[in-house]
Amino acid sequence: SARDPRFPTRPFAMGGGQFSPRSMRRVLAAHRSGQCRSWLVVAALLGSLGGSRIPLPRGLNSAFAGSNSPVAASRVAPDRSPAQPLRLTGRAAPFQRLRHVAPLGFFSWPSDRGSLKQKLLQEIASAGRDASGDAAAPILEAFEALEATNPCPSPLESPMLKGEWELLWTSSESILGKSRPWLFRPKDDEPILQFLDPVAGYARNLEYTPLGNNMVEAEIAPLDAEKRAQFVSRLDDFLMFKYGAKESSGGTYMPDGNDLGKTTVGVRFKFFTLFGWLRIPAPETATGILQVTYLDDDLRLSRGDRGNIFVLRKRSVDKVA
Repeated sequence: SARDPRFPTRPFAMGGGQFSPRSMRRVLAAHRSGQCRSWLVVAALLGSLGGSRIPLPRGLNSAFAGSNSPVAASRVAPDRSPAQPLRLTGRAAPFQRLRHVAPLGFFSWPSDRGSLKQKLLQEIASAGRDASGDAAAPILEAFEALEATNPCPSPLESPMLKGEWELLWTSSESILGKSRPWLFRPKDDEPILQFLDPVAGYARNLEYTPLGNNMVEAEIAPLDAEKRAQFVSRLDDFLMFKYGAKESSGGTYMPDGNDLGKTTVGVRFKFFTLFGWLRIPAPETATGILQVTYLDDDLRLSRGDRGNIFVLRKRSVDKVA
């Protein structure tokens, strides 16, 4: 048919993508025939302007290439295997780019918590449990990004919190034992574990060293603003746990807010057990503050009042030892 002089066939080059007026007319025609919803028309327009890619439902291809569609003459490549994505050719080809999405420069799309979580775990796997300095920078960035998407605003009231948690990464030198003599350090090939039972008010840390297992037991209770000063970490040197560790003083990080009792516990250490058999009562100054800033069914992010941060993965509901 003769070309309508009012509509040029040369595609416009906008935002790094090409979308011709003729292609846009096909979208509008599909909309008028009831085979294309209004928001898909908007998506097509925005896609042409921003060069972006927006995930569209599976029905979009059928809407554009159905038997009653203005693009019924289009064909699907016959050599496509079932595992390959559907690729449109012919007159439907301009719509192929609408099957994907990247955010438009002037739009802010919701963060994908699953992707952020995977990013954090990948950074830790790449850098290692004891990563620090520049090597820890990507972990810190991923930590804060995931922390901002916390799906559990009241972790102390959630049954997900109880269980045995494995430390994946921390900024705490004393827990990693980097400065301790070799025989007193946690083994690199063994987990560092923390068991929490907020209902019973009990916590236990467990590490495996060449000389045996070290364990710290503590009482925990929801914290309120009036009691924060009582639980600030004051035990700067005790036995060999903090040997040579360079850490900020207690109170460097002080959680606050009206929901403090739903996210934060005051910790009062009760016993230190060395090498699996030497049990020593903790001094009165052995206290601390721990805030849960992210919690889901298998991952926990926490902050301590010395400014240290912790990434832990759930191993089981029951205590290992």
